[in-house]
Amino acid sequence: MNFRYISNGHMFEYRDGDVAELTSGILESYKTKVKSSAERNEWKYTGTGAAFTGTFRAGASADDAVSAIYSAVGCVGSHKGDVIYSLDIDNTNGIYRKPQGAAPSEEGIVLCSSSIAYRDFDIRGDLMVVSSSFAGESNIAVMDLISKRVVTYTEGHTLDVTPVWSRVNTNKIYFCSIGLPENTAPREEFRDGMSYGQILGEMYAPAERGAIRGPSALCVLDISRGTLDEILADNRYDFTHPASTRDGSVYYIRRPYGSGSGGRDTLGCLADILMMPVRLFQALFGFLNVFSAKYSGKTLSRSDVKQRDEGQLFIDGNLINAERELKANAKRGDKNPGIIPRSWELRRLAPNGEDTLVRAGVAAFRVDEASGDIIFSNGSAILKLDKDGKEEKIIKVDRVTFIN
Repeated sequence: MNFRYISNGHMFEYRDGDVAELTSGILESYKTKVKSSAERNEWKYTGTGAAFTGTFRAGASADDAVSAIYSAVGCVGSHKGDVIYSLDIDNTNGIYRKPQGAAPSEEGIVLCSSSIAYRDFDIRGDLMVVSSSFAGESNIAVMDLISKRVVTYTEGHTLDVTPVWSRVNTNKIYFCSIGLPENTAPREEFRDGMSYGQILGEMYAPAERGAIRGPSALCVLDISRGTLDEILADNRYDFTHPASTRDGSVYYIRRPYGSGSGGRDTLGCLADILMMPVRLFQALFGFLNVFSAKYSGKTLSRSDVKQRDEGQLFIDGNLINAERELKANAKRGDKNPGIIPRSWELRRLAPNGEDTLVRAGVAAFRVDEASGDIIFSNGSAILKLDKDGKEEKIIKVDRVTFIN
């Protein structure tokens, strides 16, 4: 059994029971340059001399500069035996090629631009379908990996993401489309340690932040006829992460539109109001903590500056109370309880239109064409579900956002 997956922004390969991390030569090269630059200026902001002159700056060492780099792999695939992956590094993004057995310095660029972000993709033969993001919108494009020619097929004030080729019709592409209201601009700030899906969730979160994006619909694009059809859409749900199989089925994940655990209610709003004084105090303490770190080199808290409640995690742009969901799934008698809410459903849309539940509590998945097995993540482990419904744990790993 062989597959690749992304966990906590890093890519890994599982091969017959062994797991190996696939390092990015592009990222390692960037880290080397950042560290070299920081070392040249380190003397200005660190040590007793800097403290005496008043130029001391906490976190200004070369090691601190490297640890502050934000990086996350968003998607991984293959072409002619090479690993193809998308990578966010600080404020840049691109798709890169990692040749089999090659040195890190021999990695190359597939797609990269200072103004356009290329992230989600799927490869069929020599053609790659990819989400192309620019100026707060995201469109579907196709690139010929041999000629390097890129053609964009969708447009409009939408986020068109997670495209995949149909395994039945070579001209069809399944993808998810998220409507955006007019005159809505994306937020500029990106949080450290967040994947592409989490960044999208922060930029265009639904009900919690004033409904600044619509629910995600499942669509199909026929590039030969120039037609685009909506397959599944419902104001109550997000339809995400489509996967096509050779029998004509489309697998996808359905989540409640609004939040990772099923939306907001009146009690939740009242709780937010009651918690407002506490959060104001936390914000004030956070400001004083950063102020202290900047001018004295020491923080006010022993746990340092940025620490999130371990019970809360961002997965695919949704905030999840991991501890609560794990307890709830265990209480229901799940053989392999995970942290993903049961409202995140892996479903199968058959060619005849029959829509059935495959498994509840799924964050990411892939369908093995040869065996019919489904490899999926419940947020706490990667498991296998065979065609007879038997479930087996493959490996314990948390926060998996992509499996291929």
